[in-house]
Amino acid sequence: MFLARLTIRWRITLGSLLIAALFFGVAALAFRSQVATILASTTETLLKHDAAPVRTEILDGAQKIDEPGKAQLVSVIDPTGTVRRSTLPDDLAARLPELLRLHGEPKNFTTKKDSYLVLAQTVETTGGPWRIVTARDLDASVLLLDRITDALVIGALVLVVGFGAASWLLTGAALRPVNRMRRQASELSRSSTALPLPVGPARDELSALATTLNEFIDQQRMTAARERRLVSDASHELRSPIAVLKAQLELAHLSSGDAWALEAEISAAEHSVARIAAIAADLLELSEVESMPTTASSSWSELSMELGSAVDRARLVGALPGTRVEFAIEPRGHDEDGLVRYPVTVGRFGRILDNLAGNSIAAMPEGGGLRLSLLQEPDRLTLRVVDSGPGLPESFLPIAFDRFSRPDPARANSTGGSGLGLAIVKAIVDDAQGTVALANRAEGGLEAVISIPELSEESGVLPE
Repeated sequence: MFLARLTIRWRITLGSLLIAALFFGVAALAFRSQVATILASTTETLLKHDAAPVRTEILDGAQKIDEPGKAQLVSVIDPTGTVRRSTLPDDLAARLPELLRLHGEPKNFTTKKDSYLVLAQTVETTGGPWRIVTARDLDASVLLLDRITDALVIGALVLVVGFGAASWLLTGAALRPVNRMRRQASELSRSSTALPLPVGPARDELSALATTLNEFIDQQRMTAARERRLVSDASHELRSPIAVLKAQLELAHLSSGDAWALEAEISAAEHSVARIAAIAADLLELSEVESMPTTASSSWSELSMELGSAVDRARLVGALPGTRVEFAIEPRGHDEDGLVRYPVTVGRFGRILDNLAGNSIAAMPEGGGLRLSLLQEPDRLTLRVVDSGPGLPESFLPIAFDRFSRPDPARANSTGGSGLGLAIVKAIVDDAQGTVALANRAEGGLEAVISIPELSEESGVLPE
């Protein structure tokens, strides 16, 4: 909890200090241990070297043992037990019988004043065994090791503090672009500018963060612009039917004494209310599609069945006498079990079919024809809706999927459409990562082509 309340800079610095303390502490201990081992090995070697000249003299039969070198602590005892030469300090010489029992490897020996490393050796001669005792004062080694330890502690502390300071400075330098980016994002949120966050020349994490934030900002701007446009379009589109409804209600009040006129005005008002309700329902559906991407999918068989249902609905609703509504379904062949799925729900796919078929039938003359074809291709499905109607003005095709867009009266105003049907189709297809296109046919009529990709296992979209 304490670390969670700290800033990133403090957390990184404290973590770096802890790691540095552990690293330099272990390194200092390892170095001290290595020095201690070297000192002990050196002392043992010196003990053996101190005894070597004496051993040579004894083996050569010398009658007199030369004086040992300066600082060499040596005691030589002949076979009779007589001390022939000794440079041992008094407190160590007084305990010579104990030292002679330390035969073998060097041993630590402590007196009241000092500590020594002692080595007792035996030299066999024809006259009997000689004993050589060599000693080395350990105080110098201990003092040297203590000074090295002090130097290591001070050096480790300096390195840890320097490492912490470097971490503090480097972390501040690394976070400075983030703070600058945060201030720029704050300024962008308070202003109406459309400038993006600057992306640095280096391809590092900060550049990736700036790119991601710019994409997020663009999406938020597009969402806000879409919402503003939706509110503006809705208010503009609803203004006329609401004004008409108000006038019809006023006329109904004036016609209160005439039953036939009153009924006519109420019927007209009901028509206006139905139109307003249809616009509101379409706006709600469009907003839902754009703001709530689907995580469901449908199989080929489910979509094929929905196509048949949509054809039945098209034949029953609004078709003029003699109008033909046909359909064709062409499966891929090896998907009999319906394992291939597509990122669109049956309900939304039905709305695509109803909107396209409804638009075509509403604009189609008596005796016209409508054909819906569903084709399962290797990696996608393709829906074609072809009618024999008057088609659309070429100037209208680029804006046909905009909200509340309508062509000339020959195709929209006479039907009382809200101008949202194609916008809903486009939103559903975009949500499914597909494409949709409208084109006038050379032989007459309009063709709509929708392509929806097959759902891959890596997409992460779950089946219904």
